[in-house]
Amino acid sequence: MDMKKILVVFAALGLAISALAQDFNEAVQTFNDAAQAETKAEALKLFKQAYTQFVACGEEDEALSKVEELKGIIPAYSVAVAKESIAAKDYDAAIVALGAAAADCAEFGAEDKAAEVNDLFGITYKASAKKALGAKDASTAFSNLQKCVEYTPQDGEAQFLLGRLLLNSGKIDQAKAAFEIASANGKEADVKKQLFNYYYNNGQKKQQAKQYAAAVEDYSAALEVDPEPEKATIFYKMGISYGALGKKAEQNEALKKYCTLDASAAANDDLLLTIAQNAVALKDAETAKEFYGKLASSKNEAYAKEAKNYLK
Repeated sequence: MDMKKILVVFAALGLAISALAQDFNEAVQTFNDAAQAETKAEALKLFKQAYTQFVACGEEDEALSKVEELKGIIPAYSVAVAKESIAAKDYDAAIVALGAAAADCAEFGAEDKAAEVNDLFGITYKASAKKALGAKDASTAFSNLQKCVEYTPQDGEAQFLLGRLLLNSGKIDQAKAAFEIASANGKEADVKKQLFNYYYNNGQKKQQAKQYAAAVEDYSAALEVDPEPEKATIFYKMGISYGALGKKAEQNEALKKYCTLDASAAANDDLLLTIAQNAVALKDAETAKEFYGKLASSKNEAYAKEAKNYLK
């Protein structure tokens, strides 16, 4: 090779090294600009640009070092951008940002951040669902709660809210499945109250429609959920339905429970008389004696007279 050719080769090599150095310096400048950016979104954009630039620099040690550093920085900033939207309650934007963050985590192998993104999806969908519930938009709330539990199935609150919507739609079996998970994750008391009220209210509607057997079924279901409810009147209403069905023994059991739980019931002469008369018909002398004994001093002369005649 003659001298001219050698000089041309060295010149070309020098130009290549110079260009490479220039590319690296530009990448460093982009990286520094990203670090000083005013917003996380702008920083993320510049960090991704710097990543591309450093990769283009080839196998230089310094460039490779920056590439590895950015593999951690980019997912972190991507998640941070999503968090800003969540904090601003801009849930639609947050979902888009989380999708981008999930892609970044997958690209750069950021498993810890990927797990955080998964949880943030659940948090965001739940928050969006609660916002929809506040606006009485049950359809949107339902859709978002379904998505929430896909990401975070052990979210007791989300499962409870989902179960409540399912219950309101008459999908009792699906609601119970959601409630079971909710109960296992801190919402047992809420689930118990929700199911009790559901059956209790259904029982009242059926009783008003004179569907007494169906009413008893719902009242019984409510008591299976909560055997010691706050609403003692369920036993009274159950007793009325049993009475309409001619089931005196069951009626007395329900009404006696009601009297035990409600002090005002124990002073209701009509109630006491019903129990006493049922007891006589059932040949339950002990109960008849107990409740006629309560009526012996009744201000209702007819009731008092009947009680005294029995107690002779």
